[in-house]
Amino acid sequence: MKTEKSRNKDEIFAEMHRELRKWNPDVPESSERLDPILRMLLQMQAHQLERIEDRVMSVWEVAKSSLIRSLFPECKRWPVPAFTIMSCELTDPTVEVDPRTLFIYREKRDGGETFFFSPHRTEKLMSAKVRHVLLRYGDELKDVCEDLPPVSQAGHKAGSASSIVADRIYVAIEYSGIASDFKDSLIYLNGSSEVLRQLRWSYWCPGMESGAFSTVNRFCPGLETSIEDIFRYDDESTPDWGGLRSSGDLYSPLEDSFVIPTESFVSAWERGPANREIADLMFKNGIEITASEKDLFWMRLDLPEGGDRGKLTSRFGIRFNCFVATNKNELTLFKHTGGNMLVEIELPDRSSSVLEIVEVTDSSGRTYLPSYEVQTEKSPRVYSIEEREDRQVLWFDFSPFFEPPPDSLTVNYSVTAENRANGIEAGKIDELYEKHPGLTAVTNILPTRGGVPAKTAEQIMIEATGRLRSRDRAVNFKEISAWTRTFDPRIQKAECRNSTERTKRGVRRCIAVTATVKADDFLSEDEVALLRIRLTSFLKAKSPVNTQYKVEITRQ
Repeated sequence: MKTEKSRNKDEIFAEMHRELRKWNPDVPESSERLDPILRMLLQMQAHQLERIEDRVMSVWEVAKSSLIRSLFPECKRWPVPAFTIMSCELTDPTVEVDPRTLFIYREKRDGGETFFFSPHRTEKLMSAKVRHVLLRYGDELKDVCEDLPPVSQAGHKAGSASSIVADRIYVAIEYSGIASDFKDSLIYLNGSSEVLRQLRWSYWCPGMESGAFSTVNRFCPGLETSIEDIFRYDDESTPDWGGLRSSGDLYSPLEDSFVIPTESFVSAWERGPANREIADLMFKNGIEITASEKDLFWMRLDLPEGGDRGKLTSRFGIRFNCFVATNKNELTLFKHTGGNMLVEIELPDRSSSVLEIVEVTDSSGRTYLPSYEVQTEKSPRVYSIEEREDRQVLWFDFSPFFEPPPDSLTVNYSVTAENRANGIEAGKIDELYEKHPGLTAVTNILPTRGGVPAKTAEQIMIEATGRLRSRDRAVNFKEISAWTRTFDPRIQKAECRNSTERTKRGVRRCIAVTATVKADDFLSEDEVALLRIRLTSFLKAKSPVNTQYKVEITRQ
């Protein structure tokens, strides 16, 4: 980006003199021979224009630096860690793993690198086992459980995939604990993309002790669970990946793979026998229920309207002992202050590999915040960060305080290997850095991928200037239509028009956006409604303040 400097008063005066000669050839060529009053007026105006240009450049620099800091606060480079799915063997019915639990992979070569993976947040794992996944079509049942031996279906004659018109799936789960343990648990779905979409947009109904299924407490994972929920630290805190990137964008391949049961679903879920009708169909179709399987947790999945039912005949898995692990390693740096009022701490890792500074505390247990996050005067203990020779340096100033400086400072930060951690094959990450009392064996069931290198200073500057140029500028219908088509590949056509809509406070003007999609690309009206909500939020984020949209989805 070129740095433009404001003109001084002499340059402005000379330019005004040249323009004046173009307009009136009788004006002397030398500015010294100008009429004294005219020269004085031109000099006065040049001085005023100089001050105006200085003010404009000052506003530009402040706005540019503020936006760059919001995208690139205090030397952050925003690397994105690679991810994989870890599967664990548990010693107890319920086990929690926190971000300090490390899984490692060592390259078997000279000078090979060691890669660390850990949960993004504290995850609850359960030793629940799925015994049956029963696909029902008419009076026929087929067990498509992933862990089912092939011989168990030897006596069952299934219909062809093209003739199957299934509407429900029944799942039987064996678990020694109580139903409330499933609260905040993570369910991993393993199968083809078409199968996962149909499961995600089904309605999940909990089974009861009587054998019936509750439709009052059912939920649709597509409306209740998102990638943002899986990567959220707590109810409000979400990871900041820099710029406009979100967890849903970076980890979109996992969108259909995870389900978090709702609280109402878990509260109504009870252990009980198989439904009488289902038990009769299982006997009729040669599916055995052993004595130990008569006391299971059952749930029913009401499949959506759309989707290829033939794909459901292929086996798929439902697991309770899997979670997302990202390539990050949390490190701790300790330093004595020596009683100095100004203390600097240099992180030994490269700036591009630093994922985030997790926490900074002193010997008295007090927490310090980065200066760009402080919003009130109630947080006086702050630190500043600067980048020096590709290293991040933390500065602490204790001079404003009456008490002496703390004895020591502790910095917890996490690092990542960026895109170097991509491509580790499934089954290779099978070692714990430190023994976990609740885990006996671990392995990754998917190859690692998704790692993105850190942004360079040039990339961040280009992004910042691009956003500044488009900020609060007028947009036309052609641009809005282009934004709509790029939001989702399933949108084939987009049209815009001026319109009005009724709100709680009256009627307001808005822009009506009609997006045309294929009917076969959506499994249910719930999926269409979710697209409408997300598209509205996307358009509002791209547009000037107070721009209102009314999004309509047309299925053809």
